[in-house]
Amino acid sequence: GSAWRLGGSVFRRPPRWARGALWAPELTRLNGRYAVFYSAMPRRRGSWYCLGVATAPAVTGPYRDRGRPLRCGRYGSIDPHVVRDERGRLQLLWKEDGNQFRRPTRILAQRMSEDGRRLRGRPRELLRNRSRWERRVVEAPTVVRNDGYFYLFYSANLCCTEDCAYAVGVARSRRLLGPWRRHPGNPILRNGNGWRCPGHASLVPDPAGGYKALFHAYREKAGLLIGRQLLIDRVTFGADGWPRIGTGIPAPVAPGAASTAFTDEFTGPALAAEWEWLVERVPGIRVGGGLRLRGARPSGRRVDAGVLSRRLGTDLYSATAVVDHAGLRGRALAGLAAYGNRSVAIGVAVGARRLVVWQRRRGRYRVLAQTIPPAGPLTHLRLTAHYRTMRFEFSGDGSNWNPVGRERRTPIEESARLALTVGGARGAVGAFRRASLSDDVAP
Repeated sequence: GSAWRLGGSVFRRPPRWARGALWAPELTRLNGRYAVFYSAMPRRRGSWYCLGVATAPAVTGPYRDRGRPLRCGRYGSIDPHVVRDERGRLQLLWKEDGNQFRRPTRILAQRMSEDGRRLRGRPRELLRNRSRWERRVVEAPTVVRNDGYFYLFYSANLCCTEDCAYAVGVARSRRLLGPWRRHPGNPILRNGNGWRCPGHASLVPDPAGGYKALFHAYREKAGLLIGRQLLIDRVTFGADGWPRIGTGIPAPVAPGAASTAFTDEFTGPALAAEWEWLVERVPGIRVGGGLRLRGARPSGRRVDAGVLSRRLGTDLYSATAVVDHAGLRGRALAGLAAYGNRSVAIGVAVGARRLVVWQRRRGRYRVLAQTIPPAGPLTHLRLTAHYRTMRFEFSGDGSNWNPVGRERRTPIEESARLALTVGGARGAVGAFRRASLSDDVAP
């Protein structure tokens, strides 16, 4: 198949009404424009997730947000999906997040304006959790129409924990608003071939006139540590009219499919699209002849005041960064880390007079090891991961490596990323000459 390439981002900063936690985006085309529907946590105190929408003239943007939520609700609203009903009217589907409040979860639908910016009428319930395999959750609706039926694909059961039991089911109806009949053979996509907890299937038409399903799952051996991976498989309809996704279990891992290896010398003029940051705390970024990374303004003296990260496709990797430590002032530090979020990370960082291995666990910062940086202006830092074991090293020339303390177990349980960090002092700026990642490294 063709290689996928990142085309950019929808938001550099969250919309003004949202404080972050952007979630479950859905891209669609409406009247010659593109719309991204998404979930986000609102700034309003005591509120749970709301739905928003941003539109653009081209799929790559620039996107302009509506400026206020499209839909909130007492029990939260997530997982938006847009579809036309049997009369051609635009409808918005979403999940009411009742399981977060010890209530039933429901998939709802409501009419929407043609530009996707206003809802009309009242929500109607399509499904709620009732089958034994669904447990407390039904969510992530996606609808396609085939041979006179609407098919509602949905995910159910426990997602995204070590004990996950996520899977995909399907129901069908002649009318979008129901009544809906579940497939008697649900779930139609479950564990197998080295994958766990597949879910949140999105269907897209393929050139042959059928559909492909894109969904996420965990690699069995790596577990939660590298996070959910994106998979694709064919959708077929049987003689009984019911659909299948592949063989009912995800296809085996294709060699090289999950590689996230890279080398970046930050030559410019723009930062590579694969780099990401915390949308609530945007660092200062300048590229061209290297990277200059500045801490986000609200972050103070945190060692990770500025974070620039990339996704990982494996928990066997070796990463390096070349830091101009001579340019760091005072207690400023720049380095390399395995990063979960602002509460959990582990990394190595260098300053003008010290080199440290640090950890943040449950929000608490601790220095695990410390030494003196090499002579000369540049320090090469290396982080090697063998599953959950981390080894940290430094070098003055990139050839002769010295360990920093002993091997450590990562505190991150889920979705580690590789990150460049800067902090340790207010206004800290770190200069990076190069960063690289080699994956599937032998221990």
